[in-house]
Amino acid sequence: MIMPKNNLSVVIATYNRGELALDLAKSILKQQSVEVIIVEQISDLIESKHPRVKVIKSKIANLPYARNLGIKESRGEVILFLDDDVEITKKLLETHLSYYENKSVVGVAGRVINDGEEAQGSSSEATGQTNSLLTRFTKNFSSTKPQTVQFPYGCHMSFRKSALLKTGGFDKNFPPPLSAFEEIDLGLRVGKYGQIIFTPETLVYHHQAKSGGTRTNKLEKQKLYYFSYGRLVRKHTRGVAQVLSLLLLTLRIFKEGYKAIPSFYRGYLAKL
Repeated sequence: MIMPKNNLSVVIATYNRGELALDLAKSILKQQSVEVIIVEQISDLIESKHPRVKVIKSKIANLPYARNLGIKESRGEVILFLDDDVEITKKLLETHLSYYENKSVVGVAGRVINDGEEAQGSSSEATGQTNSLLTRFTKNFSSTKPQTVQFPYGCHMSFRKSALLKTGGFDKNFPPPLSAFEEIDLGLRVGKYGQIIFTPETLVYHHQAKSGGTRTNKLEKQKLYYFSYGRLVRKHTRGVAQVLSLLLLTLRIFKEGYKAIPSFYRGYLAKL
């Protein structure tokens, strides 16, 4: 039995891509008459005249913070997070909801095909996995293999609102504009309350818009990425595993770009 459609809220965080967000909202409402919340960061360009599309203004550009605003305003028992540049497929909302009939499910990681990727007819690849040292991540989200995962792809994921509230939602201290690892961090925390499952039936096409959104130069992006990585290691490793993780990642960063090493340790030492 499928959960009632009014048990679902869809949250779309956007930055300088208001038209994309509104177009996605219209696509969603053509599929089901659910609650849609657009969180517009910094800019003040979006106006919605649709009674089921709520626009919230965020004064800062911070993706985890914006998504938390969406959680706070949502009324559904399940919250689906979509990036503004995805294209949804048929019965996406209905399929997400159907998996929550299983009370042990606290999250659904949807299938994602990025521009330039081929849609595989059949694949047994694992996805959404990491190791105990957090030094390896498997992200084959175009896979067709149903499976339990540790984390979702951030552009297409849903969770029980109750589980999000238990964990405190997204960690806004993963630094903007990159917000790297925030969905992995959330998945590892939410997964303590039940299963996060990957379902190939819930498919979106991710067009990765070339304009809008947040942008930064290569070196700054690397520093932000490794700051977030340090924070992730601090939050989710302990004891010997943490020491080994720090050692291995320091060696990796030295090879990739030693100037990012201080950022990695600032992230690790930052207040939790």
